[in-house]
Amino acid sequence: MPGILNGLFAGRAGIASHGTAISVVGDNIANASTTGYKASRAEFADILVGGQATGKVVGSGSQTQAVTAIASQGTFEFTDRSLDLGIAGNGYFAVAKGSERFYTRAGNFKVDSAGFLVNQDGLAVLGFDTDGTLQPINVNSVAQDGIRSENVTVTGNLDASATGIAVGAIPTVTAAGSAPLAAPRTTYSQLSEAADFSTVVQVFDSLSAPHNVTLYFFKDSANPNSWNVRGYVNSEEVDPTGTAVGEPRLISGTVWDGTNAMAAGETIALNFESNGTRSSLPTDGLYDMTATIPWNNGSGTADPINISLDPFTQYSSRSNILSISQDGRGVGAVTSLSVGKNGDIAALFDNGQAAVIGTVGLVDFSNPEGLTRIGSNLLQQSTASGAPVIGRPDTGKMGSIQSGALELSTVDIATEFVKLITLQRGFQASSRMITTVNQLLNDVIQLV
Repeated sequence: MPGILNGLFAGRAGIASHGTAISVVGDNIANASTTGYKASRAEFADILVGGQATGKVVGSGSQTQAVTAIASQGTFEFTDRSLDLGIAGNGYFAVAKGSERFYTRAGNFKVDSAGFLVNQDGLAVLGFDTDGTLQPINVNSVAQDGIRSENVTVTGNLDASATGIAVGAIPTVTAAGSAPLAAPRTTYSQLSEAADFSTVVQVFDSLSAPHNVTLYFFKDSANPNSWNVRGYVNSEEVDPTGTAVGEPRLISGTVWDGTNAMAAGETIALNFESNGTRSSLPTDGLYDMTATIPWNNGSGTADPINISLDPFTQYSSRSNILSISQDGRGVGAVTSLSVGKNGDIAALFDNGQAAVIGTVGLVDFSNPEGLTRIGSNLLQQSTASGAPVIGRPDTGKMGSIQSGALELSTVDIATEFVKLITLQRGFQASSRMITTVNQLLNDVIQLV
């Protein structure tokens, strides 16, 4: 009789375990369209209460030992929306509500009214700022900061076949910050006619106001391997009275003297070897020119701008500029955002400038399948998951960021329905076991 009753309990346990497994399949199917969802499976285990019959151990059915989320990579749906982010590889996005941290693979983010990058529930997305600490990313606060230009680098080539001009024949121009010379004064057109080449560099002062510095390159007619470079700014930006408009003003400061020091001056000497490469480059910590420009708008007039013309070459090809870089930017509002594979968030401002305003952080665990599911696409750390490992995307074992794409659910509908058929049979068989044992018990009662 105990053996028959054990079958009754085994049938009941089978109904319970298969019912739970069917619920897991239903949950998977319901989340087939959930961003970043990881399909789960029910883990079955046998139940052994200890009943024995003729020296043989008889089990008491099955149980659902655990429900495991399979941490596999999902495919991407490309949306062309810059704040839709997917993770290709290991890691989770970290989001926070106050001091609580949660983790998710769902990267459908947005910017809230306060300028913070958040998920669809308003939890702040965590990333790295310029100090390297993980914290909420605020787009607006960073975007409103202006930075003055401290360093300017220009690279390019100067045509070795240029005609050249004697140093003494370079047109005389009023120095920036000085009273204008007597008329007629030199114009930009005259400088352009005298120079062999020119380029314009935009810089920003301490008030984040933009200014144009025009560099003119004059080849020395007395030395085919030497060029003289001078910088000019607009008169209305540096004249004490500001009344002269549209005239060039010569900037000055200290220039590399070709040996081992900087000396007062306004002309950068570019000297080249016979193979076209520069000679007498400034030593570490020094520049071709450190210019002090007396802007008349109230900005810091003592703030120098370091100008480097390296690498520059002199080949028998057309003069051209390969690149211009400077480290300043003006105040502006963000017009668009883009995220790179390494998580860097690049902002384009309405003043035409661009800057990296932060980096999306990733967090990984030694056992990602041990994370606790709490709903709304969120996971929490548990003892089974291990401690979080924080890192930057596309470094170490961290995955890279796919911008403009969302990771789809890993649920395979066909697979789930095959499982459902199998589990349904198990549920029906367990139910049948109960009715069968019940019939056997009735037969025993009728023996009396």
